[in-house]
Parts: sequence; C-alpha cells; structure tokens
Amino acid sequence: MHFILKSIPYVLSIAGGIIVFDISQDYLHDAGWIDLMDNVAASLLAIPLVFLFYDYSNFLITRRVHKHQHTTLINTLDDYLFKILAQMKNIIGLTRIEVPMQDINLNYKKLALEPRYLRAIRIQLNNLEDLLYKSDKIEVLEPQHTQILSFIAQELNQILNECKYHNSPKEIARYIETTLSMIDDWFYATGYTTRKKIQQQEKK
Repeated sequence: MHFILKSIPYVLSIAGGIIVFDISQDYLHDAGWIDLMDNVAASLLAIPLVFLFYDYSNFLITRRVHKHQHTTLINTLDDYLFKILAQMKNIIGLTRIEVPMQDINLNYKKLALEPRYLRAIRIQLNNLEDLLYKSDKIEVLEPQHTQILSFIAQELNQILNECKYHNSPKEIARYIETTLSMIDDWFYATGYTTRKKIQQQEKK
C-alpha cells in the first residue's frame, strides 16, 4: 500500500507526458513547437519511469530482506521458547511437552524448583528480552507476536521473582500454567504446526 501511494505522483507525471505528446501530434503544426512539446513529454515520461523503477526495485529488495529477517527471528524465538519448555518440563515433572500443548494439570506440591532449572530459564528470558528489544528497533515482528512475547517474558519474571522472594508453589504453578498457555498461543500465532508439517514433507 505504501509503495502504491508513493507511485501516484510518478503515474500522474507519466500520464501527463502521454497527454502532452498526444496534443503535440494532434493540435500543433509548427515544427518548433512540436519538438519542444515532444521534449517536455519525453521528460515527463522518462524521469518518473527511472524513479519508479528505482523505488520498485528498492521495495522488492526491502521486502525480501524483511521477510528473511522475519523468518530468522521467528526461528530464533522458537528455539528460545523450546529451551524454556525443556526447563518447564523438568520443573513440572513431565517426560515431554507436545506442541501444540493440551491442558496440563500441575500438581504444585511436586514442582522441582531446582536452581539449575531456574538459571536456565533466566538465561533464555534474557535472550528473549534482548531479541524483543532489537526486533522493536527494526519492526520485524507483528504487533500480535510482540504482545504475546511480552506477556511470556512478564510471566517468566513472575516465576523467577516468586521463587526468589516468596517461594509459593501454588503461585508458581499458576504462573507456569499461564506461561505454557501463552507459549502455545505463540506457536499458534506464528503457524508453527504448519511450518513443521512443511519441513517434514520437504525431508521426505
């Protein structure tokens, strides 16, 4: 849409060049005036065509770069979230967590809140927050994706702070359930399941 709006002046100039050329051919009889009007028409046609071609080429290159950045960023974020899920799996005592995740009932009395798991979550949370900050600068992620990731980061901070200051297993379990639900929302919003099926088909 932005490229179309930006192209309007160029298109109008080209249309003006065509009109001027038609007028010079149909209504003028003096050779000098015809040459002058033809030169004007040529300028109105050639100059905007050059800029239009440049802008369109720049638009295609920018879109391709943006798409590559978006794909790379999504894959990196997927990796961070899977590493967080691995630690969540250890904490809540599950052998595996499927994506998309179904309802997971946590027994808060059996949470394994070992420091090594929490440290690993803190590392991935820092990575997640750094990437969110960088992606906001280049505006690669959609607002919906950024919002989900912000909520995930917020809930992870709640888990870590609860473990550090209050250590209420019931509250921690509640935060974990919310985090897992939001991570599921992320994989749904980014089409992880569809991408996974495509990757599996490509490997066959």
